[in-house]
Amino acid sequence: MGGFVSHATPVDENGDPRVHVPTGRRLSGRPRVGSFSAGPKTLTKLRTRSDFCLVKIFEEKIVLTAFQLWCKDEKCTEASTFLSFITAVDAVKGGVTGLGIKAKRVKTMKVFNDFISAKSPSRLIVDSATIETITQAFENKASDENVFDLAYEKCYQRLKFEFMPRFLISDSFTKLEDSTRERRGSSTKVVDMNAILNEPKALKTFENFLATKNNTNMIKHTNLWVATRNFTQLYEKKKGGVVQTSECLLELQAAIKELQTKAWTLQQDGSVRLPKGLEIGISNQFNAAPDGNTIMLCYKLMNFLADVLHTQVQRAFLKSSLFEDFQRHAPEDFVLDTVVMHLSTFKDDRRLKATKEDYQGDFEKALDFNNIFTESLFSAYYRRYLRLTFCEENYFFVQEVYDLKNNEPLKRRWWIDDDRSLNIDPDKFDASRNLKLKCMSIYEHYIVDGRKYEINIPDKAKKEIKELVENGKFDKDMFARCESEILRLLQQDTFARFKKHYIFDHFKKAFFIKFSHRNFVVGEKIKVIQ
Repeated sequence: MGGFVSHATPVDENGDPRVHVPTGRRLSGRPRVGSFSAGPKTLTKLRTRSDFCLVKIFEEKIVLTAFQLWCKDEKCTEASTFLSFITAVDAVKGGVTGLGIKAKRVKTMKVFNDFISAKSPSRLIVDSATIETITQAFENKASDENVFDLAYEKCYQRLKFEFMPRFLISDSFTKLEDSTRERRGSSTKVVDMNAILNEPKALKTFENFLATKNNTNMIKHTNLWVATRNFTQLYEKKKGGVVQTSECLLELQAAIKELQTKAWTLQQDGSVRLPKGLEIGISNQFNAAPDGNTIMLCYKLMNFLADVLHTQVQRAFLKSSLFEDFQRHAPEDFVLDTVVMHLSTFKDDRRLKATKEDYQGDFEKALDFNNIFTESLFSAYYRRYLRLTFCEENYFFVQEVYDLKNNEPLKRRWWIDDDRSLNIDPDKFDASRNLKLKCMSIYEHYIVDGRKYEINIPDKAKKEIKELVENGKFDKDMFARCESEILRLLQQDTFARFKKHYIFDHFKKAFFIKFSHRNFVVGEKIKVIQ
C-alpha cells in the first residue's frame, strides 16, 4: 500500500499550518453487507458478525494469548504490532476523561513514538499517506486523541479480514476447540443446554428466568433433569460400577425409586411427555438393581429433557437480561466455552477451512505460466518485473502473436505512440488485408533492427521473417519460431527469477487480499448482529 503525499503544508488564513485531524465522528444506520465498520471501542451500536468475533478475541484473555502465540509462531509481526497499537489507542481513549491537556499529550506522544515514529522498531506498516498525516499533526502540534483513528481503522480491518481467518483455521485454535468441546457438549451452533444446566450459577439463573416467566411446565422439566443428574452423581460416588456394601445398594435403589416416581408423576399429569422408548426403559430398568444400563438410560433421559428445554425456552433465555448479567460474573471456563463456540460457528459458517483449500488451488492456478495473459493480477506484477529488468517487450511480443493467431485485434498500448504504427481497423479491410497489416505491425515493432522494442532473437530467425515480409508471404505462423524462443526465455529464465524477486512477494500479498475480500467480505450470507 502506498500513496502520494504532497510535502507542501497547507496553511489557513492566518498563515498557520493546517493539518487534517480525524474528528472521530461515527457512522449511523444499519451496516451494509461488506461495508467497513469501526474498531472495538466504536462498536457499541453497530457490529457485523466478523467484528463481533474479533472483539471476542480481544476480550477473552485465553483466546487473545493463543492468538499472540500464533502470531509469534507464524512470524506475523504485523499482526502483533497492529494488536499492540489498537490496545494502546484504546487505553489512551479510555483514560483521557478528566486528564489535563499535558497528560493527554504525553499519552498520545508515547503511542506516536512507539508505533508511528520512523525510529520506532515496531513501526506500523500502513500506507505512507496515513503515516505522513499523523506525523505532520504532531510536528505542527495539531494532534489530539483522535489523531490515530485512520491508522487504527486500517490496522483493525487487516486484523479482521487477513489475520483472524488464518488464526481460526490454525492448530492453535483447534487446540482451544478440543479443550472446550467436552464442556460445550455436542452443540456447535448454540450454547449447549447441558452446559448451562451443568454450571451451578447458570442453572440458578435459568431457574430464575423460568420463575419470572411463570413457566411451570419447563420448571418441572428442569427439576426432573436435576433429579436425574443427582442420581447419576450419587451412583458414580457410591458405586463406581462395583457394589461395595449393601447400604450403598439400598441407597441407590431408594434414589432410583424416587426418580421413577417423580418421572411417572410428571408423565401422568401431562407435564412431561416421554418417548415410548424412555417410558418402557424407566418402567423396566428403574425397577431392577441400578447398573451401567440404568446410568445409560439416565443420560438418555437428561438429553431428552435438555432438548425439550432447548427447543422451548433456550433462545429466549440467551437473549434475556438475566443471562447477560450472568455472563458478566460467569466462571472463566464457561465464558471461554462461549467465546470458542462463537468463533467455531463463524469458522464453519464462512467455510474457512474449505476456503483455505480453495485459496491454495487458486494460487497455484494463478501461477500457471499458461495463464500469463488471462490472470490479470499475475500478468500485471509479472510485467512490472519485466519492466524493471528491461525486457517487457518480450511479453508484449508474445501477447500480440497470441492475438494474431486467435484473430483478435492487436492490443494497442500507450508506448506505441512513440513508434511508427499502422492504424488497424478490421471493419474496413478484408481478412487477407487485415492479416497483412497485423503481421507488418508486429514486424516493424519487434523485428526490425534498431526499433525501441526490438526483441533479442537469433539472426537466422530474423532473416527468415524478413524474407517472408519482402516476398509478401504473410501467415499467422510466420512468427512461430520467434514466439517459441521468447516463451522459452520467459518461462525458464525470467519467470524463475521473478519468483525470487521482492515483486513476487507483493504479488502474493495482493492475491491474498483480493481472495480475502472476495471470500470473507462479500459473501452471500453475511450476517449482521445488532
